Amino acid sequence: MDYQPPAPIPQPEDIGEHYDAWDLGARYVGSLDSAERAMYGKHYTPRDLSERLWAMTRKALGFGIDPRALPGLLRDPAVGAGALILPALREHLQASRSADPTITLAALPNVIEGIDSDPWAVYFANVTFAAEMLPTLARVPESLRRPLPALARVGDGLDPNLPPAHTWIMNPPYGRQRLSPARREQFSDSLYGHANLYAMFVANALGKTAEDGAISALVPTSFASGLYFHRLRERLGESAPLRSLTFVHKRSGTFTGVLQETCLAVFTPRRARSAEISRINGTLAPVARVPSPRGSDPWLLPRESSDATLAAAATKLPLTLQAAGWRASTGPLVWNRRRKDLHPRPATDRRYVLWAADIDGGSIERDAKRNAMRYVTLRGVADREVMELAGPAVLVQRTTAPEQPRRLVVTELTQADLDGLGGSVVVENHLNVLRPTVDEPLISRSTLARMLASQTFDRLMRCISGSVAVSSYELAALPLPDRQTLASWEGLSAGELETALSIVYRGVGGS
Repeated sequence: MDYQPPAPIPQPEDIGEHYDAWDLGARYVGSLDSAERAMYGKHYTPRDLSERLWAMTRKALGFGIDPRALPGLLRDPAVGAGALILPALREHLQASRSADPTITLAALPNVIEGIDSDPWAVYFANVTFAAEMLPTLARVPESLRRPLPALARVGDGLDPNLPPAHTWIMNPPYGRQRLSPARREQFSDSLYGHANLYAMFVANALGKTAEDGAISALVPTSFASGLYFHRLRERLGESAPLRSLTFVHKRSGTFTGVLQETCLAVFTPRRARSAEISRINGTLAPVARVPSPRGSDPWLLPRESSDATLAAAATKLPLTLQAAGWRASTGPLVWNRRRKDLHPRPATDRRYVLWAADIDGGSIERDAKRNAMRYVTLRGVADREVMELAGPAVLVQRTTAPEQPRRLVVTELTQADLDGLGGSVVVENHLNVLRPTVDEPLISRSTLARMLASQTFDRLMRCISGSVAVSSYELAALPLPDRQTLASWEGLSAGELETALSIVYRGVGGS
């Protein structure tokens, strides 16, 4: 090899002769300091996910059953120890077996490129790639053998001057970053608010991919629904629509320390009318084929095949919760910023605090564990204007535990409730607050609360977000039918409302 490793070499424990490339990479990442892994979102891709992402990629490229040589440059801009490149490299070498091995090896830098800022990761990647090239090198006459090419290099995978590639494949680092003015300007058409590294890596491939190529990535599913990614969704829909997506069904344990839902996603500049959805949890299970999503609004993507009809029907509905006259916001009290203002007993300048645990059962109950911080002192008119809730509303838990059976935990805060709690309350920020924006919204408060508490809307929210968090942005984007249908839901009993929802969102029970 014509690549020299950095020095000194790290010594992961128990490295023996029977470790394959994936084991080596995983052990290297595991040897890193936990703070470094967390800061830069470094997680090694397991073998099954590497192979699945390549299978999705080759299908998007139009490859058949037989091995195919790469048609152009395949680039991983966050190559790490090379996990995502390996399946493609193996297939390319297998498909090129009938070609001159000298030419095959010499041409490899034209079809495979890995970039990473970590010199040690690049070293391990090149060692791994070299091992894959050895059988091809063995077919070269000894007198003609040359050093094996280094397919990975140290560099900036977000370099704006990276030339186009035929196809991109990546498991980019995750995590919010403070950006320099130049970097923020580079991604100004894709960023909104906080900048997350993985979104920037995906955005950097847009406009730099061959028309018959693909962008393949292992990323958190937050890109499909979060407010901070709405510009990225719009750009993807315009220039590289979703071709296929596989949900990684088991969130915990796939990547050490990562609890958010992740997915394998493939986008292609070649227009896609539909996207194939599946999930993987040891084995691969097909879910549905859905219209390839467009636009900046949260994408409706079913996680279960039983929700495919619901997601398809909801996509076609004309209104959203926001358009129906309701505003969603996050409770303003961040308790650890107001520790000194929290008290167990009432006083003239104090207001009752509603905590997320107070509505666990779907109604307002006083959770005894919060009694030591039951009242908050409000300081001045400005504080009261921001913190105080003096009118009826609908409350939705903002974070649910993975083991909870429901994603939407909802209750109605009535005037009678407010009167019993002193006339006004302060809502802690693990609750979302829904309030009308007009005098007569298209759906009443009580019907809205019962609608959100339904099984239909619980499943609908799971099609929008696989996270345990329920954001005010996602709530406001919930799809609703026309005003006449909404009006027909008023006054229905619980059973009648659930039936009416099933007719609209699942096409079940209609005449």
